[in-house]
Amino acid sequence: KVPKLYKPSRGLPPHQPENPADRPCSCGVCQQVPVPQASSVDLPTTVAKNGDAINGAGDSPVFVGIYPQGLGNLSIDELGRISATVVSHLEEHVALLFHLPPPLQHGDAVELSTFELLFELVNGICTLPPAATVADIAEAAEVQVRGAADSWRRKMRQFGTWRISVHRYHLVDHYKAPEVAPVIGDAMAAVGAISLAEGCTAGPVVDLLGFDVEVVVYLSDGIDKLRAAADTQGRAMLGGKDELMLLGLRYNSLHCHPAKLTVEKGDILSRAHNTIAFCVAQRAADLLERQALTKQSACESLRIMDPMCGVGTYVLAMRWVLERRSGAPAELLGVDVEKESVWQFWQNAQATDNISQSRARWPVAALRGSSTNLPVRSNSIDLIIVDPPWGQRHASHTTVKQGFPKWAREWARVLKPGGLALVVTICKKVFENQVMPPLQQKGLLELEDAVQFNNKGYTVCRLYTVRKPIEAAEVSK
Repeated sequence: KVPKLYKPSRGLPPHQPENPADRPCSCGVCQQVPVPQASSVDLPTTVAKNGDAINGAGDSPVFVGIYPQGLGNLSIDELGRISATVVSHLEEHVALLFHLPPPLQHGDAVELSTFELLFELVNGICTLPPAATVADIAEAAEVQVRGAADSWRRKMRQFGTWRISVHRYHLVDHYKAPEVAPVIGDAMAAVGAISLAEGCTAGPVVDLLGFDVEVVVYLSDGIDKLRAAADTQGRAMLGGKDELMLLGLRYNSLHCHPAKLTVEKGDILSRAHNTIAFCVAQRAADLLERQALTKQSACESLRIMDPMCGVGTYVLAMRWVLERRSGAPAELLGVDVEKESVWQFWQNAQATDNISQSRARWPVAALRGSSTNLPVRSNSIDLIIVDPPWGQRHASHTTVKQGFPKWAREWARVLKPGGLALVVTICKKVFENQVMPPLQQKGLLELEDAVQFNNKGYTVCRLYTVRKPIEAAEVSK
């Protein structure tokens, strides 16, 4: 019995025509695929904001990087350090489209630390109407995939198994990710880029766990989540914008992928996220390069500390960044009051300490000690990176409110005059209204910068840059 020709459930036309000689399968379904006709319908061309067409095919693929909102400048700087070319910056959608330089398009993959998601773009940018529905996505996906049918076939047929992943960046979700996957699959099937039936070898078969290639669907409503968090009463006025859909691929041999930290958390509650830790470390490295901290004698190392290190995510991210940016030699110190955390941090440090140069130039040490009485001498630390408890997983809001001033006073004590602290917290009012004013009045710390950013859904989170004045008074324990 000959299987029926595949027709998507939403009633779209059947298969995109293809020359039988180009099709790697002759099963009953594939035999029914129509042969191309002389006439064809012109599909719309997708263009970047600078007016140039965006094409993910060819020898120079376009990559898409999705970064934490508010920290896009760090991603742009990171791309600049590897001489990548930014094709388009879709700031309202926290997306950077870029080309890798020719020398990096071959050989080992490039690790990029400031992106939460990286994939290769196929075809181009697709605009969706405001408050787009699954039906709108289905229609747009068909246009996009049919418009790049040859590219999708060529790329997908290199693999044996596949799956779809849907990534949404919406203020309000109007649909669920599992609702999107089937309509993307329909579009892929319509051009013969995937297996169409049992035994069909036109393309890869679905395997949710053992997949070789992943079709990435990125959807964004273009609404400023940081502004919505800062103005909850006016957030209803932020809608009505065109939305975005990007379709692409990621696979093991992709030329760039997000950097990874081998950080095991065990049973320890930890909210620190690798990408955020990398971003903070990149910001710290920028400050170290720009400030007089780097103008020390060649034999003198910097001392960098996380006084509430947990399992060591920020410390190890800092070492990763220093290694790749050829930063000044530094001793990296993690302190935590919990014995389990210190042990897990040390295990993580040992697991990533596989390069002799790293051990010699950026040694890591772990200490157990109270955050209100750090086991570190006064005026001895060049840089502090800290993500203190928010009053959610660790301690209560009351504990955080009472403890924050004491923690910050200890930071002021151990920092060298001119030293810096980078503080990640959602406790804006506590930090700005209760912690910093007394320290500023006493000349112990100065607030230099505050950046609001999206910390894995916490859009009120801030990254504070604090400096100890050169002429700061001595802080007693």
